[in-house]
Amino acid sequence: MEPMTPDQIKKLLQKYYDIPQMIDEELATIRHCQEERGKFSLSSPILSGLPTGKGSTSDQTANAAMRDNTVYFDRQIESCQKRIARLQEQQDWCRVALGTLGRAERRILELAYMGPKDRRQREKWSGRRPAWKEIAADTEYCDAGWVSQKADSLLKELSDLSPQEVFSWIG
Repeated sequence: MEPMTPDQIKKLLQKYYDIPQMIDEELATIRHCQEERGKFSLSSPILSGLPTGKGSTSDQTANAAMRDNTVYFDRQIESCQKRIARLQEQQDWCRVALGTLGRAERRILELAYMGPKDRRQREKWSGRRPAWKEIAADTEYCDAGWVSQKADSLLKELSDLSPQEVFSWIG
């Protein structure tokens, strides 16, 4: 994982609580592709040259088409697996990086970018992030400008963490 910019970290924080659902959706796509791929069976070509009857798929054109479908599903599955790995990497990075912060610092980022953990509450929240004044009041700081600057400095601090530093915390 490459170092991230503060803006990339902000976007990651905004989707952090949704990552498990995103992974579940990718797993559902994999299951669907596996089911669909299983519907295709390749039969060997008949080399005698004699007709094989109605609905036969022993000709090379039909076999090629079915092989293309199988390859398509395999590629889709591989793409999903790569997205899952990337999402898991982002989730791990975020979890560990947030763990390096103090309680008040993490609360500022939660209120400013992450929203509530509950998906339904977060859907309502996403339309209206609290104002800096509200975040300051919730975190018991009195100055909205300071909280805004603190949030920016926290994003910068997290962007300065290299992936190696973050993942060394996991071991």
